[in-house]
Amino acid sequence: MQLSDREIQNTIDLLRKRQPVDEEFAAFSTEEMNSISDIIERIEIEPEVRKDRVDKVRKALEASSYNITGDEIAKKLIGRIFSDKLR
Repeated sequence: MQLSDREIQNTIDLLRKRQPVDEEFAAFSTEEMNSISDIIERIEIEPEVRKDRVDKVRKALEASSYNITGDEIAKKLIGRIFSDKLR
């Protein structure tokens, strides 16, 4: 299952709001917790809109070469339904 950048950001926001319970994090070593913190920091510095991807799609649309199948649309819709239910 793929998660969108927005879903990842929402998850990070929810995790920040929670008060950590010691038992939940007892299984993580200090090194693992540092790795998780590093990943969160890297995600936060990424731009919300990936201009390179937007430009690529824009060019394809202008050139009439952006082709997407019904199957691809259906997979995205189904994925969205499942990810929404997991929240």
